[in-house]
Amino acid sequence: MKKLKIIFAGTAYFSAEHLNTLISSSHDVVAVLSKPDSLSGRGQKIIFSPVKIISINNNIPIFQPDNLNDQIFQDKLLHINADIMIVVSYGKIIPKKILNMFPNGCINIHASLLPRWRGASPIQSSILNGDKKTGISIIEMDDTIDTGNIIHSITCNISSKDTTQSLSLKLIKIGTKALLEVLEKIIKKSIVKKKQNERDATLSKKIHKKDALLNWNLKAEELERTIRAFIPWPVCHFILKNKAIKIWKAKVIPLNKKNFSIGEIISCNQNGIQINTLYQILNIEKIQLPGQKIMDVKNVLTSKKNLFKIGTIII
Repeated sequence: MKKLKIIFAGTAYFSAEHLNTLISSSHDVVAVLSKPDSLSGRGQKIIFSPVKIISINNNIPIFQPDNLNDQIFQDKLLHINADIMIVVSYGKIIPKKILNMFPNGCINIHASLLPRWRGASPIQSSILNGDKKTGISIIEMDDTIDTGNIIHSITCNISSKDTTQSLSLKLIKIGTKALLEVLEKIIKKSIVKKKQNERDATLSKKIHKKDALLNWNLKAEELERTIRAFIPWPVCHFILKNKAIKIWKAKVIPLNKKNFSIGEIISCNQNGIQINTLYQILNIEKIQLPGQKIMDVKNVLTSKKNLFKIGTIII
């Protein structure tokens, strides 16, 4: 089979696994684009993206431009003479001039069944919304976000226990396989394109760290979905006695306690911490206290039971 010269654009772990697949394939990854390095912690330590680490380990040239419209950068990209650009969770909008630079265009691997959940957080949005299925869409890129023609899609079921972390792994497994199939079709010129139906389009919003503070004025079912959607980041939490307590596992108790306040701890036992919500009860089973590891609530209660007094109202 013919070998394609590929420029890969990506940043996060989801991207990195697709890059690994391409490196292990018969194709040639000739360059990589990734977002500029980030800074973390009080010491402002420089953090390389997962994609950058893989690129360095495989001696692949990497570009991290602040400005994709920079003419010098674009000239360098053009002179690589790649056949195609593949974009997976890159995090920057790619200008039309770059999209038109390659004989086989640019394709994007997106973690939803487009046009549902266009945008920055498709995996989280599918869990937040209580969707029963999602999938991978591979599309031709155009100059607007996630609106291009669909050239391949595959469905994946969402379980009632899936977190963003576990669902991402499912989608990586089917996405990497689908990517290689699409590249083979591109070589054989057997791609079938399908326009997206704008009437079915929904947009996923960017998730911020502040979104992880739980709002007890929501239903228990909504809170439980939010907890799963925000694992591994930003991880839901509540504030109790000036401590930010992260929640790693919870379930809904289908009882409606109207004689308790919203956000009130109504029970605390070996099964968890039961908190009254707008509708039904949220039972918190795994938590993480500041500076400590993730623990089952029953183990935390042996030394911290006074922290979770029945009748306490969490704002």
